[in-house]
Amino acid sequence: MTELKGFEKENKFEKFAEKIKGKKVVLYGPSWAGKTTLVVHTLPYLGATLYLDSDQNYPIPELAKKLNANVIVKPVNSFPMAIKIIKEFKGDTVVVDSLAGLISQLYDKEGAGSPRVNLLSAQYQEQLIRNCKKFKTAIIVTHVGADFRTGGERIRINQALLRYIDTIVKLDVINGKRVIKIQERTVVEKPDFEF
Repeated sequence: MTELKGFEKENKFEKFAEKIKGKKVVLYGPSWAGKTTLVVHTLPYLGATLYLDSDQNYPIPELAKKLNANVIVKPVNSFPMAIKIIKEFKGDTVVVDSLAGLISQLYDKEGAGSPRVNLLSAQYQEQLIRNCKKFKTAIIVTHVGADFRTGGERIRINQALLRYIDTIVKLDVINGKRVIKIQERTVVEKPDFEF
């Protein structure tokens, strides 16, 4: 696992971009840890980028312009809308910020107690990630949730879909400093069994 610290002292965004370029990435961490800030500052190094913004709580277009990033920002309010835009875009990178925002919109539509939410969420996440495979780099931003079984935390993503992800990036705030941990994984889309 790699740790990157001290982004404010020197420009390590380019180094971070080198670590994730050409990968399918899940970036997760607690709310307001700086996930969107990290991604937006990395955009200038990721080529032509489609940025799907489901949270819409950050001035992404203005900051991307200031950073001279080659990015198209599209606000999205549903999985089908995000998937449609991804299918139509031709470029190097796609960013979905955030998966948790798209899932919460499912709860709004279906109702918080609906058993359909988990099923629809899993189906839409799989379609979303499969469509992201055509890009050199894909970054899925999500949040951390409580794991009531272990008392710890877990990534808020359908666990079965992690098979498509080759890099997991955790952003956390420890003692007032942002700490990034990068975990490389082996993608196993079609497991091979030997008997």
